[in-house]
Amino acid sequence: MSSVSRRESHPLATDLTVPHPESEGASSRVSGTQKTPAGAVQGNQVETYRGPVEQPRPRAEGPTAAYADIRTRLHTDWKDWAITDADVRGVHAQLEKLPAGDYARMLERMDKDGLLAKYVERMSPEARKEFLGQAERKGYITSEPGRKAPPAPLEPPGVPAIYRNEARLPACVRELVHESNRMAKRTHHDAHEAYVKRYAEQVMRAKSLLEIRSLGEPVEHFKVGDGLVHPHPDSERFRESWSRVPGNDMRNVAYEAVSRRMADLTGRMRPGSFWFKAEVELKAELAGVGFKAGAEMTLTQDGQMKWAPKGGAEVTRGVVKVGTEFSESGEPKWSVGLEHAPGSLGKKDPMSVGISADSEGSVRMELPAGGGFGAYSEFNQKEGTFGGGVSFGRKLGEDGEVKLGVGFGMQGARLERARDVASTENGTLFGPLPEQEQRLRWEEIPLARRERMERDGWTSELWRENLRRYGGSAR
Repeated sequence: MSSVSRRESHPLATDLTVPHPESEGASSRVSGTQKTPAGAVQGNQVETYRGPVEQPRPRAEGPTAAYADIRTRLHTDWKDWAITDADVRGVHAQLEKLPAGDYARMLERMDKDGLLAKYVERMSPEARKEFLGQAERKGYITSEPGRKAPPAPLEPPGVPAIYRNEARLPACVRELVHESNRMAKRTHHDAHEAYVKRYAEQVMRAKSLLEIRSLGEPVEHFKVGDGLVHPHPDSERFRESWSRVPGNDMRNVAYEAVSRRMADLTGRMRPGSFWFKAEVELKAELAGVGFKAGAEMTLTQDGQMKWAPKGGAEVTRGVVKVGTEFSESGEPKWSVGLEHAPGSLGKKDPMSVGISADSEGSVRMELPAGGGFGAYSEFNQKEGTFGGGVSFGRKLGEDGEVKLGVGFGMQGARLERARDVASTENGTLFGPLPEQEQRLRWEEIPLARRERMERDGWTSELWRENLRRYGGSAR
Protein backbone atom coordinates (compact mmCIF):
# COMPACT_ATOMS: atom_id res chain seq x y z
CA MET A 1 0.00 0.00 0.00
CA SER A 2 1.19 3.53 -0.73
CA SER A 3 2.67 5.38 2.14
CA VAL A 4 0.12 8.15 1.46
CA SER A 5 -3.25 6.75 2.47
CA ARG A 6 -6.87 8.19 2.18
CA ARG A 7 -8.67 8.97 5.43
CA GLU A 8 -11.26 6.44 4.53
CA SER A 9 -8.59 3.61 4.44
CA HIS A 10 -7.11 4.33 7.88
CA PRO A 11 -9.48 6.54 9.77
CA LEU A 12 -7.78 5.81 13.11
CA ALA A 13 -4.05 5.79 11.98
CA THR A 14 -1.64 7.56 14.30
CA ASP A 15 1.74 6.28 12.83
CA LEU A 16 2.18 7.64 9.33
CA THR A 17 5.17 7.71 6.92
CA VAL A 18 5.64 11.18 5.41
CA PRO A 19 8.36 12.79 3.28
CA HIS A 20 11.10 14.48 5.28
CA PRO A 21 11.18 18.18 4.57
CA GLU A 22 15.01 18.20 4.18
CA SER A 23 15.60 15.10 2.05
CA GLU A 24 14.61 14.11 -1.42
CA GLY A 25 12.48 11.08 -1.34
CA ALA A 26 13.65 10.15 2.17
CA SER A 27 11.02 9.12 4.60
CA SER A 28 10.79 9.47 8.31
CA ARG A 29 8.21 8.04 10.65
CA VAL A 30 6.47 10.29 13.13
CA SER A 31 4.17 9.32 15.90
CA GLY A 32 1.09 11.14 16.98
CA THR A 33 -0.17 14.19 15.17
CA GLN A 34 1.48 15.16 11.87
CA LYS A 35 2.99 18.63 11.86
CA THR A 36 3.31 20.53 8.63
CA PRO A 37 5.89 23.31 8.34
CA ALA A 38 4.59 26.76 7.62
CA GLY A 39 4.17 27.39 3.93
CA ALA A 40 4.15 23.71 3.00
CA VAL A 41 1.24 22.10 1.19
CA GLN A 42 -0.80 20.06 3.65
CA GLY A 43 -1.26 16.40 2.71
CA ASN A 44 -3.91 13.90 3.70
CA GLN A 45 -4.76 14.16 7.38
CA VAL A 46 -7.06 12.55 9.95
CA GLU A 47 -10.10 14.82 10.39
CA THR A 48 -13.42 14.64 12.21
CA TYR A 49 -16.32 13.74 9.83
CA ARG A 50 -18.80 16.60 9.63
CA GLY A 51 -21.29 15.19 7.13
CA PRO A 52 -21.67 15.87 3.42
CA VAL A 53 -20.43 19.21 2.25
CA GLU A 54 -23.27 21.37 0.86
CA GLN A 55 -22.79 22.01 -2.81
CA PRO A 56 -22.58 25.66 -3.79
CA ARG A 57 -25.82 26.91 -5.31
CA PRO A 58 -25.84 28.86 -8.56
CA ARG A 59 -26.74 32.49 -8.36
CA ALA A 60 -30.32 33.16 -9.48
CA GLU A 61 -30.04 35.77 -12.20
CA GLY A 62 -32.85 34.56 -14.51
CA PRO A 63 -35.35 31.75 -15.13
CA THR A 64 -32.61 29.23 -15.97
CA ALA A 65 -30.55 29.97 -12.89
CA ALA A 66 -33.72 30.18 -10.77
CA TYR A 67 -34.82 26.75 -11.97
CA ALA A 68 -31.38 25.29 -11.19
CA ASP A 69 -31.57 26.63 -7.65
CA ILE A 70 -35.18 25.40 -7.21
CA ARG A 71 -34.26 21.94 -8.51
CA THR A 72 -31.31 21.77 -6.14
CA ARG A 73 -33.44 22.79 -3.15
CA LEU A 74 -36.18 20.26 -3.95
CA HIS A 75 -33.79 17.43 -4.85
CA THR A 76 -33.64 14.54 -2.40
CA ASP A 77 -31.42 11.45 -2.21
CA TRP A 78 -29.94 9.18 0.46
CA LYS A 79 -27.48 11.87 1.55
CA ASP A 80 -29.89 14.82 1.44
CA TRP A 81 -33.34 13.32 2.00
CA ALA A 82 -35.23 16.22 3.64
CA ILE A 83 -36.83 19.32 2.13
CA THR A 84 -36.64 21.85 4.94
CA ASP A 85 -38.67 24.97 5.68
CA ALA A 86 -35.63 26.96 4.56
CA ASP A 87 -35.75 25.17 1.18
CA VAL A 88 -39.44 26.06 0.83
CA ARG A 89 -38.71 29.69 1.64
CA GLY A 90 -35.85 29.68 -0.86
CA VAL A 91 -38.11 28.39 -3.64
CA HIS A 92 -40.73 30.99 -2.73
CA ALA A 93 -38.08 33.72 -2.93
CA GLN A 94 -36.90 32.55 -6.36
CA LEU A 95 -40.49 32.50 -7.67
CA GLU A 96 -41.11 35.97 -6.26
CA LYS A 97 -38.32 37.40 -8.48
CA LEU A 98 -39.95 36.20 -11.70
CA PRO A 99 -42.31 38.34 -13.79
CA ALA A 100 -45.83 37.01 -14.40
CA GLY A 101 -45.08 35.23 -17.69
CA ASP A 102 -41.92 33.53 -16.42
CA TYR A 103 -43.73 32.67 -13.19
CA ALA A 104 -46.43 30.68 -15.01
CA ARG A 105 -43.85 28.93 -17.21
CA MET A 106 -41.71 28.10 -14.18
CA LEU A 107 -44.64 26.43 -12.37
CA GLU A 108 -45.50 24.53 -15.54
CA ARG A 109 -41.93 23.26 -15.81
CA MET A 110 -41.82 22.36 -12.12
CA ASP A 111 -45.09 20.44 -12.48
CA LYS A 112 -43.76 18.54 -15.52
CA ASP A 113 -40.61 17.53 -13.63
CA GLY A 114 -42.51 16.51 -10.46
CA LEU A 115 -41.04 19.35 -8.41
CA LEU A 116 -44.24 21.37 -7.89
CA ALA A 117 -46.03 18.57 -6.03
CA LYS A 118 -43.01 18.12 -3.73
CA TYR A 119 -42.92 21.87 -3.12
CA VAL A 120 -46.64 22.06 -2.25
CA GLU A 121 -46.50 18.95 -0.10
CA ARG A 122 -43.75 20.38 2.12
CA MET A 123 -45.50 23.73 2.69
CA SER A 124 -46.66 24.71 6.16
CA PRO A 125 -50.14 26.30 6.46
CA GLU A 126 -48.51 29.74 6.51
CA ALA A 127 -46.42 28.91 3.43
CA ARG A 128 -49.53 27.73 1.55
CA LYS A 129 -51.25 31.00 2.29
CA GLU A 130 -48.20 32.94 1.12
CA PHE A 131 -47.92 30.86 -2.05
CA LEU A 132 -51.59 31.42 -3.00
CA GLY A 133 -51.20 35.14 -2.37
CA GLN A 134 -48.10 35.19 -4.53
CA ALA A 135 -49.81 33.21 -7.29
CA GLU A 136 -52.68 35.72 -7.28
CA ARG A 137 -50.32 38.70 -7.47
CA LYS A 138 -48.55 37.07 -10.43
CA GLY A 139 -51.89 36.52 -12.19
CA TYR A 140 -51.52 32.73 -12.05
CA ILE A 141 -54.80 32.31 -10.12
CA THR A 142 -57.72 34.68 -9.56
CA SER A 143 -60.12 35.21 -6.67
CA GLU A 144 -63.69 36.18 -5.98
CA PRO A 145 -63.51 39.09 -3.52
CA GLY A 146 -65.31 38.98 -0.20
CA ARG A 147 -67.61 41.65 1.14
CA LYS A 148 -68.33 43.11 4.54
CA ALA A 149 -71.50 42.41 6.49
CA PRO A 150 -73.96 45.31 6.79
CA PRO A 151 -73.33 47.55 9.81
CA ALA A 152 -74.90 45.93 12.87
CA PRO A 153 -74.23 45.56 16.59
CA LEU A 154 -71.94 42.77 17.82
CA GLU A 155 -69.83 42.66 14.61
CA PRO A 156 -71.36 40.01 12.36
CA PRO A 157 -68.87 38.42 9.91
CA GLY A 158 -68.87 39.21 6.21
CA VAL A 159 -68.41 36.98 3.17
CA PRO A 160 -64.81 35.70 2.85
CA ALA A 161 -62.84 35.88 -0.40
CA ILE A 162 -62.25 32.59 -2.21
CA TYR A 163 -59.99 31.52 -5.09
CA ARG A 164 -61.31 30.39 -8.46
CA ASN A 165 -60.50 26.73 -8.97
CA GLU A 166 -59.89 26.27 -12.69
CA ALA A 167 -59.25 23.06 -14.62
CA ARG A 168 -56.06 24.48 -16.23
CA LEU A 169 -54.25 24.50 -12.87
CA PRO A 170 -51.97 21.58 -11.96
CA ALA A 171 -53.60 18.91 -9.80
CA CYS A 172 -51.64 19.83 -6.67
CA VAL A 173 -52.56 23.52 -7.03
CA ARG A 174 -56.24 22.64 -7.58
CA GLU A 175 -56.11 20.65 -4.35
CA LEU A 176 -54.43 23.54 -2.55
CA VAL A 177 -57.06 26.03 -3.77
CA HIS A 178 -59.88 23.68 -2.76
CA GLU A 179 -58.55 23.25 0.76
CA SER A 180 -58.07 27.01 1.10
CA ASN A 181 -61.70 27.61 0.08
CA ARG A 182 -62.92 24.90 2.46
CA MET A 183 -61.03 26.60 5.27
CA ALA A 184 -62.65 29.94 4.33
CA LYS A 185 -66.08 28.31 4.53
CA ARG A 186 -65.33 26.76 7.91
CA THR A 187 -63.88 30.00 9.25
CA HIS A 188 -67.01 31.92 8.21
CA HIS A 189 -69.25 29.29 9.83
CA ASP A 190 -67.31 29.48 13.10
CA ALA A 191 -67.33 33.28 13.05
CA HIS A 192 -71.10 33.37 12.43
CA GLU A 193 -71.67 30.84 15.21
CA ALA A 194 -69.66 33.02 17.60
CA TYR A 195 -71.64 36.11 16.48
CA VAL A 196 -74.96 34.35 17.09
CA LYS A 197 -73.75 33.29 20.53
CA ARG A 198 -72.86 36.91 21.36
CA TYR A 199 -76.25 38.02 20.08
CA ALA A 200 -78.14 35.43 22.14
CA GLU A 201 -76.21 36.32 25.29
CA GLN A 202 -76.96 40.02 24.78
CA VAL A 203 -80.65 39.25 24.24
CA MET A 204 -80.84 37.26 27.49
CA ARG A 205 -79.40 40.28 29.33
CA ALA A 206 -81.98 42.67 27.84
CA LYS A 207 -84.13 44.47 30.39
CA SER A 208 -86.91 45.41 27.98
CA LEU A 209 -88.31 45.02 24.51
CA LEU A 210 -86.57 48.22 23.44
CA GLU A 211 -83.13 46.76 24.18
CA ILE A 212 -83.91 43.74 21.99
CA ARG A 213 -85.16 45.97 19.18
CA SER A 214 -81.97 48.03 19.36
CA LEU A 215 -79.95 44.92 18.39
CA GLY A 216 -81.90 44.59 15.16
CA GLU A 217 -82.63 41.32 13.41
CA PRO A 218 -79.71 38.84 13.62
CA VAL A 219 -77.57 39.01 10.47
CA GLU A 220 -77.86 36.00 8.20
CA HIS A 221 -75.19 33.39 7.52
CA PHE A 222 -73.79 34.14 4.07
CA LYS A 223 -73.31 31.37 1.55
CA VAL A 224 -69.67 30.74 0.66
CA GLY A 225 -69.06 29.50 -2.91
CA ASP A 226 -66.75 26.58 -3.63
CA GLY A 227 -64.92 28.47 -6.41
CA LEU A 228 -65.18 25.61 -8.94
CA VAL A 229 -65.08 26.72 -12.58
CA HIS A 230 -66.84 24.15 -14.75
CA PRO A 231 -66.03 21.90 -16.45
CA HIS A 232 -63.65 20.69 -13.75
CA PRO A 233 -61.93 17.30 -13.50
CA ASP A 234 -62.35 17.13 -9.70
CA SER A 235 -65.85 18.56 -9.38
CA GLU A 236 -67.55 15.45 -8.00
CA ARG A 237 -64.86 14.71 -5.43
CA PHE A 238 -64.49 18.36 -4.41
CA ARG A 239 -68.26 18.87 -4.01
CA GLU A 240 -68.52 15.82 -1.78
CA SER A 241 -65.65 17.14 0.32
CA TRP A 242 -67.24 20.61 0.36
CA SER A 243 -70.54 19.28 1.70
CA ARG A 244 -68.82 17.92 4.81
CA VAL A 245 -67.88 21.43 5.97
CA PRO A 246 -70.70 22.97 8.07
CA GLY A 247 -72.31 25.97 6.45
CA ASN A 248 -75.84 26.17 7.86
CA ASP A 249 -77.56 29.31 9.12
CA MET A 250 -77.32 29.49 12.91
CA ARG A 251 -79.90 32.26 13.45
CA ASN A 252 -82.41 29.83 14.93
CA VAL A 253 -80.31 30.00 18.12
CA ALA A 254 -80.71 33.78 18.17
CA TYR A 255 -84.46 33.61 17.52
CA GLU A 256 -84.82 31.00 20.26
CA ALA A 257 -83.10 33.38 22.69
CA VAL A 258 -85.44 36.20 21.63
CA SER A 259 -88.46 33.95 22.13
CA ARG A 260 -87.28 32.85 25.59
CA ARG A 261 -86.43 36.36 26.73
CA MET A 262 -89.73 37.76 25.48
CA ALA A 263 -91.49 35.01 27.43
CA ASP A 264 -89.61 36.17 30.54
CA LEU A 265 -90.43 39.84 29.95
CA THR A 266 -94.13 39.17 29.33
CA GLY A 267 -94.58 36.73 32.22
CA ARG A 268 -95.08 33.65 30.05
CA MET A 269 -93.52 30.23 30.28
CA ARG A 270 -90.45 29.66 28.15
CA PRO A 271 -90.78 27.07 25.35
CA GLY A 272 -89.62 23.72 26.69
CA SER A 273 -90.64 24.50 30.28
CA PHE A 274 -92.65 22.00 32.29
CA TRP A 275 -94.57 22.11 35.53
CA PHE A 276 -96.49 19.99 37.99
CA LYS A 277 -99.89 20.94 39.24
CA ALA A 278 -102.42 19.86 41.83
CA GLU A 279 -106.04 20.91 42.01
CA VAL A 280 -109.01 20.49 44.30
CA GLU A 281 -112.59 21.12 43.21
CA LEU A 282 -115.98 21.03 44.91
CA LYS A 283 -119.10 20.63 42.80
CA ALA A 284 -122.77 20.97 43.71
CA GLU A 285 -125.99 21.15 41.72
CA LEU A 286 -128.90 23.44 42.41
CA ALA A 287 -132.06 23.67 40.30
CA GLY A 288 -130.38 22.02 37.35
CA VAL A 289 -127.34 24.31 37.43
CA GLY A 290 -123.96 22.98 38.54
CA PHE A 291 -121.65 25.17 40.61
CA LYS A 292 -117.97 24.53 41.26
CA ALA A 293 -115.23 26.17 43.32
CA GLY A 294 -111.66 25.26 44.15
CA ALA A 295 -108.00 26.12 43.64
CA GLU A 296 -105.06 25.10 41.47
CA MET A 297 -101.41 25.07 42.54
CA THR A 298 -98.52 24.99 40.03
CA LEU A 299 -94.83 24.22 40.63
CA THR A 300 -92.53 25.09 37.72
CA GLN A 301 -89.22 23.44 36.85
CA ASP A 302 -87.26 26.39 38.24
CA GLY A 303 -88.94 26.10 41.64
CA GLN A 304 -91.54 28.87 41.30
CA MET A 305 -94.88 28.12 42.90
CA LYS A 306 -98.16 29.87 42.32
CA TRP A 307 -101.82 29.18 42.97
CA ALA A 308 -105.04 30.44 41.46
CA PRO A 309 -108.67 30.16 42.58
CA LYS A 310 -111.17 28.36 40.40
CA GLY A 311 -114.92 28.80 40.23
CA GLY A 312 -117.85 28.90 37.88
CA ALA A 313 -121.13 27.38 36.81
CA GLU A 314 -122.30 24.96 34.14
CA VAL A 315 -125.56 23.80 32.63
CA THR A 316 -126.08 20.33 31.16
CA ARG A 317 -128.70 19.53 28.56
CA GLY A 318 -128.50 15.90 27.54
CA VAL A 319 -124.93 15.23 26.48
CA VAL A 320 -124.12 18.92 25.92
CA LYS A 321 -122.54 20.88 28.74
CA VAL A 322 -122.05 24.67 28.68
CA GLY A 323 -120.06 26.43 31.38
CA THR A 324 -118.41 29.65 32.42
CA GLU A 325 -115.69 30.39 34.97
CA PHE A 326 -113.26 33.16 35.78
CA SER A 327 -109.65 33.01 34.60
CA GLU A 328 -106.32 34.47 35.75
CA SER A 329 -106.71 37.38 33.33
CA GLY A 330 -109.98 38.36 35.00
CA GLU A 331 -111.94 37.81 31.82
CA PRO A 332 -114.71 35.18 31.86
CA LYS A 333 -113.81 31.88 30.21
CA TRP A 334 -116.52 30.02 28.32
CA SER A 335 -116.51 26.32 27.59
CA VAL A 336 -118.69 23.87 25.74
CA GLY A 337 -118.43 20.10 25.83
CA LEU A 338 -119.96 16.74 25.17
CA GLU A 339 -120.26 14.10 27.87
CA HIS A 340 -120.98 10.47 27.21
CA ALA A 341 -122.85 9.06 30.21
CA PRO A 342 -122.45 5.44 31.40
CA GLY A 343 -124.88 3.01 29.77
CA SER A 344 -125.87 5.33 26.94
CA LEU A 345 -124.38 2.88 24.47
CA GLY A 346 -125.80 -0.25 26.12
CA LYS A 347 -125.49 -2.32 29.25
CA LYS A 348 -121.82 -3.08 28.58
CA ASP A 349 -120.97 0.62 28.56
CA PRO A 350 -119.95 1.45 32.15
CA MET A 351 -117.63 4.41 31.45
CA SER A 352 -118.36 8.08 30.99
CA VAL A 353 -116.18 10.14 28.66
CA GLY A 354 -116.10 13.90 28.16
CA ILE A 355 -114.51 16.34 25.74
CA SER A 356 -114.66 20.12 26.00
CA ALA A 357 -113.15 23.26 24.52
CA ASP A 358 -112.97 26.75 26.04
CA SER A 359 -112.65 30.30 24.79
CA GLU A 360 -108.90 30.41 25.61
CA GLY A 361 -108.09 27.63 23.13
CA SER A 362 -107.80 24.65 25.50
CA VAL A 363 -109.19 21.26 24.53
CA ARG A 364 -109.68 18.72 27.32
CA MET A 365 -110.51 15.03 27.11
CA GLU A 366 -111.54 13.44 30.38
CA LEU A 367 -112.57 10.18 31.98
CA PRO A 368 -114.55 11.71 34.85
CA ALA A 369 -113.64 10.68 38.37
CA GLY A 370 -117.14 10.49 39.81
CA GLY A 371 -116.91 8.01 42.67
CA GLY A 372 -113.46 6.70 41.65
CA PHE A 373 -110.29 7.27 39.67
CA GLY A 374 -110.22 9.20 36.44
CA ALA A 375 -107.73 10.65 33.97
CA TYR A 376 -107.47 13.61 31.63
CA SER A 377 -105.34 15.10 28.88
CA GLU A 378 -105.42 18.63 27.52
CA PHE A 379 -103.68 20.83 24.98
CA ASN A 380 -103.85 24.41 23.78
CA GLN A 381 -102.63 24.99 20.24
CA LYS A 382 -102.83 28.75 20.62
CA GLU A 383 -100.58 28.80 23.70
CA GLY A 384 -98.50 25.77 22.66
CA THR A 385 -99.16 23.85 25.90
CA PHE A 386 -100.11 20.26 26.56
CA GLY A 387 -100.31 17.94 29.54
CA GLY A 388 -102.36 15.43 31.47
CA GLY A 389 -102.88 13.75 34.81
CA VAL A 390 -105.04 11.61 37.05
CA SER A 391 -107.85 12.46 39.47
CA PHE A 392 -109.86 10.93 42.26
CA GLY A 393 -113.47 11.84 42.96
CA ARG A 394 -115.96 11.08 45.72
CA LYS A 395 -119.68 11.79 45.84
CA LEU A 396 -121.03 14.07 48.54
CA GLY A 397 -124.65 13.27 49.02
CA GLU A 398 -127.05 13.29 46.07
CA ASP A 399 -125.80 16.34 44.18
CA GLY A 400 -122.29 17.02 45.43
CA GLU A 401 -118.79 15.84 44.55
CA VAL A 402 -115.23 16.54 45.62
CA LYS A 403 -112.36 15.90 43.23
CA LEU A 404 -108.59 15.90 43.70
CA GLY A 405 -106.21 15.87 40.73
CA VAL A 406 -102.47 15.85 40.03
CA GLY A 407 -100.79 16.21 36.69
CA PHE A 408 -98.14 17.90 34.59
CA GLY A 409 -97.90 20.37 31.75
CA MET A 410 -95.34 21.42 29.17
CA GLN A 411 -94.86 24.61 27.22
CA GLY A 412 -94.10 24.13 23.55
CA ALA A 413 -93.33 26.74 20.92
CA ARG A 414 -96.38 28.69 19.86
CA LEU A 415 -96.69 28.80 16.09
CA GLU A 416 -97.76 32.41 15.98
CA ARG A 417 -94.89 33.39 18.27
CA ALA A 418 -92.36 31.68 16.03
CA ARG A 419 -93.71 33.70 13.11
CA ASP A 420 -93.69 36.88 15.18
CA VAL A 421 -90.06 36.59 16.23
CA ALA A 422 -88.68 35.94 12.75
CA SER A 423 -90.85 38.50 10.98
CA THR A 424 -89.61 41.87 9.75
CA GLU A 425 -92.97 43.11 8.48
CA ASN A 426 -94.34 46.44 9.62
CA GLY A 427 -95.19 46.46 13.29
CA THR A 428 -93.43 43.23 14.23
CA LEU A 429 -90.57 42.82 16.70
CA PHE A 430 -87.81 43.77 14.26
CA GLY A 431 -89.97 45.49 11.67
CA PRO A 432 -90.70 49.20 11.20
CA LEU A 433 -93.38 50.81 13.40
CA PRO A 434 -95.61 53.13 11.35
CA GLU A 435 -97.31 54.21 14.58
CA GLN A 436 -93.98 55.50 15.82
CA GLU A 437 -93.51 57.60 12.70
CA GLN A 438 -97.04 58.98 13.17
CA ARG A 439 -96.38 59.57 16.89
CA LEU A 440 -99.66 57.91 17.84
CA ARG A 441 -100.57 57.48 21.48
CA TRP A 442 -101.17 53.93 22.66
CA GLU A 443 -104.92 54.55 22.87
CA GLU A 444 -104.97 55.80 19.27
CA ILE A 445 -103.50 52.59 17.86
CA PRO A 446 -106.25 50.32 16.46
CA LEU A 447 -107.23 47.51 18.82
CA ALA A 448 -106.14 44.69 16.47
CA ARG A 449 -102.70 46.28 16.11
CA ARG A 450 -102.38 46.75 19.87
CA GLU A 451 -103.19 43.09 20.47
CA ARG A 452 -100.52 42.11 17.94
CA MET A 453 -97.97 44.44 19.57
CA GLU A 454 -98.85 43.14 23.05
CA ARG A 455 -97.66 39.70 21.93
CA ASP A 456 -94.21 41.28 21.62
CA GLY A 457 -94.48 42.78 25.09
CA TRP A 458 -95.57 46.31 24.25
CA THR A 459 -97.49 48.16 26.97
CA SER A 460 -98.77 51.71 27.14
CA GLU A 461 -95.88 52.70 29.46
CA LEU A 462 -93.27 51.10 27.20
CA TRP A 463 -94.81 52.76 24.15
CA ARG A 464 -94.56 56.20 25.76
CA GLU A 465 -90.89 55.53 26.58
CA ASN A 466 -90.29 54.41 22.99
CA LEU A 467 -91.81 57.62 21.62
CA ARG A 468 -89.63 59.69 23.95
CA ARG A 469 -86.49 57.90 22.77
CA TYR A 470 -87.08 57.55 19.06
CA GLY A 471 -90.29 59.14 17.89
CA GLY A 472 -90.64 62.35 19.79
CA SER A 473 -93.60 63.19 22.00
CA ALA A 474 -96.99 61.72 21.30
CA ARG A 475 -99.26 64.18 19.59
